[in-house]
Amino acid sequence: MNKENAPVLPGTQERTYGLDLLKIVTMMFICILHVCNKGGITSQISLSTYPDNYRLVVFLKALTYGSVNIYSMISGYVGYNKKFKLSRPVMIWLELIFYTLSCTLLLSFIRPDLLPEGAWFKSIMPVMNREYWYMTAYFGMVVLMPFLNVIIQKSSMKTMSFVLLGVLVFYCTIPTIMDVSVFNLGGGYSTIWLCIMYIAGGYLARIKKKPHPLLSFALFILMVLLTWFLRLKDVSAILNYTSHTVVIGAAALVMTFAQIKINKKFLQKSVTFVANSTLGIFILHVHTLIWDTILPNCAKAYAKSNVFFLALMIIVIAAAIFVGCGIVDVLRRGLFWLLHIKPLLQKADKLLEKLFAGKEKEKAEEAVTEDKKET
Repeated sequence: MNKENAPVLPGTQERTYGLDLLKIVTMMFICILHVCNKGGITSQISLSTYPDNYRLVVFLKALTYGSVNIYSMISGYVGYNKKFKLSRPVMIWLELIFYTLSCTLLLSFIRPDLLPEGAWFKSIMPVMNREYWYMTAYFGMVVLMPFLNVIIQKSSMKTMSFVLLGVLVFYCTIPTIMDVSVFNLGGGYSTIWLCIMYIAGGYLARIKKKPHPLLSFALFILMVLLTWFLRLKDVSAILNYTSHTVVIGAAALVMTFAQIKINKKFLQKSVTFVANSTLGIFILHVHTLIWDTILPNCAKAYAKSNVFFLALMIIVIAAAIFVGCGIVDVLRRGLFWLLHIKPLLQKADKLLEKLFAGKEKEKAEEAVTEDKKET
């Protein structure tokens, strides 16, 4: 059998610190994108009124729009050959509920008028109530993850190449050119799309001869510039999670960072420490408490400023969101550590593994006994 098409053994992949670094970069991208949109800059400028500022904002959007795709690709890249553990989605669920409950409690004191109908129920069941579209779509992907892993592990690279090429053409390129939404992808705001990106991430991990990181990064920059140019030419569909330029750019950036080697222990621990808070930063800053009270028009005053000052303020505000929410998440992680949440979930994983292993052994013994009876 060709080594390229050989089955992948679960649990054989080492930690890729370059992708942890990419998580940090990508979350900063998301903060920048939200400052441009929710911060009130986009609505204040246009190509005819403030052309330089408009070009800057469109460039930043082109640069950062692939963030959601990148996160799912990273999940597929690092997770396709790992054993599925229930503790991972449960930990994320607990983290999500912690923030939704605490933020809803705080909001009830600060701005009770902003509490939506059924806010407390939604804070307990945020995924089922689509409180966060990404988390809802993500948990849908988690349910399918064991099946997706089998697809990635067992499929030949040739088969996956043809399938992903078809996805790129029929799900990305044609809909973007024709400006239509097909196959119920919802512009990328769906579980189906995250699953496709997860498989794409696993595919990238299985590529044996990866392109040089400088070549991958050059491709990323090319896709950003192409997206920027086409959006300035009023091709609105190009700024979309399912846009072919956005998808290719996201894949190129994943390939770039996957090959970054971080060998010093201190840097490894530092990058991992910050990367572990990126999800918390996202959950916290898109909660109604911040999303509807702090973020709206937070950068509006700078929209018509000098283009260089505008760029500086966008980065400063995005960094403030990143650092502020990051500090809160470190405190949350400290609380979870005091409560021994992770060790308890790990014990539950081991108990479930023993339970399933015991049942499989019983079935095997029963099969042997039946064979003996028949003979």
